[in-house]
Amino acid sequence: MKRTILRVTFAFLICAILVVPNYACTIFILTDANRTLFFNNEDYSNPATRIWFLPGNKEYYGVAYVGFDNDWAQGGVNTAGLAFDWVAGFQEDYVPGSNLIKARYNPSERMLESCATVSEAIAFYQKYQEPSFSYARIMIADKSGASVIIGARNGQLFFDTSNQSRGFGYGEKVLNKLLSEVPQPTVKSGLPILQACFQQGQYATKYSTVYDLRSGEIFLALPGSQEPEIKISLSSELAKGGHYYNMPDIKQQLSQQPIPLSQGMKRFIWDGYLPISNPDSALDRRFRNFVESSAAGTLKSEDFTPELWNQFSPMLKEIQEESKKLGKIKSFIMLEQKEIIDQRSYLYLIEFENFTVLQRFVLDDKNKLMMIKSEAGKPK
Repeated sequence: MKRTILRVTFAFLICAILVVPNYACTIFILTDANRTLFFNNEDYSNPATRIWFLPGNKEYYGVAYVGFDNDWAQGGVNTAGLAFDWVAGFQEDYVPGSNLIKARYNPSERMLESCATVSEAIAFYQKYQEPSFSYARIMIADKSGASVIIGARNGQLFFDTSNQSRGFGYGEKVLNKLLSEVPQPTVKSGLPILQACFQQGQYATKYSTVYDLRSGEIFLALPGSQEPEIKISLSSELAKGGHYYNMPDIKQQLSQQPIPLSQGMKRFIWDGYLPISNPDSALDRRFRNFVESSAAGTLKSEDFTPELWNQFSPMLKEIQEESKKLGKIKSFIMLEQKEIIDQRSYLYLIEFENFTVLQRFVLDDKNKLMMIKSEAGKPK
């Protein structure tokens, strides 16, 4: 994986941001007056790869994202014919300026759902923060054949625009040689180039994607394949509603009922929920105090079932340190409450300074905490 990911470091809160600056991925476009194709090799150690679809509305373009099982898009394409992906492995002294706005969750997802052209994408990154530019560069292309590579140099962002076929990344030396032969913008011409740029070893290529930015067709090739194994229509998939496929199993899953989006894949992690109209204020205080106590290092064994306390007690110091990284609580909203036999389950949307988390608390028949689980979380 090339960019920011979330890591669950203990049983009940999604916490730290992990930055993984490995040398990964090869991206290029092939374009002429009639067609523009966007190609990408995704290089990383995680084999749990996914593609997911979010329909659009009056405010957002419909999108397809690709990535891993942490629900953080590494690349994607939208219904306006705009696509992006990232290459990591750079080391730049770059910190986003204080004049830039902090985007919600993954900035590139916000860019893709709101921009139709390369010019609009450039304007987006001139307005919103993207910390990943300290170690990665993004390539964005639209259906006209325009493209931009955005990265950081000498502490400042640069915007390298073009209207020609080009690319960069792990296989850059081989890529440049093959692009100099001026291949036609076809899937058949581009896939051998992707194959020639495959990475092996720890960060081996996990999948290859091709987006036809004018027709909306998506082609997928899994490792070892010499041709696209899967052809998907973006519009047809979006008509099915929000859903995803596990790439290793996509051939079988395409003929089955689509898998509903996880909360982390949704545009807002609270999509599908409404605040409880009359929440129990005593429960709100209890669970909020619990979260605050985890950061203060003052958790008490009497609040837990013996089984859950036995899990937590060896990790109290780690729990405290990681809880602090979330920041102070800004809001604490109950979204769901239900009873199952001798258990009572409560789901909360917790807005921290640095993260938004969907957090479930489960009480047993003795009013003890028996389960605490983060169902989704996103950094701010």
